Amino acid sequence: MDRESKRRLFAWTALLGFSLTLTLGLTAAVAMFVGSTPPAGEHAVDDYLARTGHRCLGHVPELDHAPGATWTEGWERLTEQDCRPGSWLNQFREEGQNLLRYRADQPNRVAQDQPILLRPLGRIERPDAARLVEPVREFVSLYFQLETRLEEGLSLPAEALDPKRGDEGQYDADVVLQALDGTCPAQAGACLAVTDRDLYVPDLQYVFGLGHFRKRVGVFSTYRVGKPRRNAVTGEREAVRDPEPLRRALKIAVHELGHELSLAHCVHYRHCVMAGTNSMAESDAGRLTLCPLDHEKLRWNLEFDPYRRFKDLAKFAHRHGLHPEARYYERMARSYPGAANAAGAGGL
Repeated sequence: MDRESKRRLFAWTALLGFSLTLTLGLTAAVAMFVGSTPPAGEHAVDDYLARTGHRCLGHVPELDHAPGATWTEGWERLTEQDCRPGSWLNQFREEGQNLLRYRADQPNRVAQDQPILLRPLGRIERPDAARLVEPVREFVSLYFQLETRLEEGLSLPAEALDPKRGDEGQYDADVVLQALDGTCPAQAGACLAVTDRDLYVPDLQYVFGLGHFRKRVGVFSTYRVGKPRRNAVTGEREAVRDPEPLRRALKIAVHELGHELSLAHCVHYRHCVMAGTNSMAESDAGRLTLCPLDHEKLRWNLEFDPYRRFKDLAKFAHRHGLHPEARYYERMARSYPGAANAAGAGGL
């Protein structure tokens, strides 16, 4: 076997191993390298083919949920052009998960009387991080239509700290997640830890969070939600203003909880909140909304009333200055009947 063939085999083996890790349960979510995503070039698709020998979305299962006109408005399907250099899809081979596969995989199911528990991990020392905790708790409750409680904090595992990484030391999120294993009470639907410390996983410079597919535990960090963004035109770094730190924190929290409810990374629709992201720019481009497919998965799982859910979310978004999201939630609420429980009805 020549050197190039060996290199391709090694790359494919590494990607397959990553896919198996997701299948077994542990997934890095909203994983991001420092720096902005390189612009898409005319050879973006060829770049992925050259590295792996496969098209990046060639293995994705067929979409088995047909949303109505209201849902399809504003949602675009992913294509091979989304596998541009620097993107999550270009870096990692995602298996994908349609509705049939989600149900068949026996996902974590949550009953209406099972609350979500939000717990500080270590002391939240930064004032800007501390003020995000209560809005995150409230939003999570509305997003999943489940009671969400702020519980007593847990200790950061000292063995997870690598003082030589990052500006202030970083905590290995894999080690943190292992320490959280077994800490979520049986009567809770899911447990999410929040920290203002920087997180990483081996081979990645940092991550915003991790969620476990099976063990109902996850962790997310607010450390980077206030960091400047890079202007796509000038390349200069720009300070972010409210409500952007809150928007970023909410995206991470619901993404990780989605994983705890066994949702895989979205590979069907562009900018779904369940998509994997590989840069701050890619994360910021994502939306604080579930795509039609992932919404249907959660509606089947949690049996919530979509009308009530969207109305609740619209009120929250208006109060916190999340105006694009408020308009979207309002439009979606109008598309559903104001019935007591519309969870069993067909998707709109």
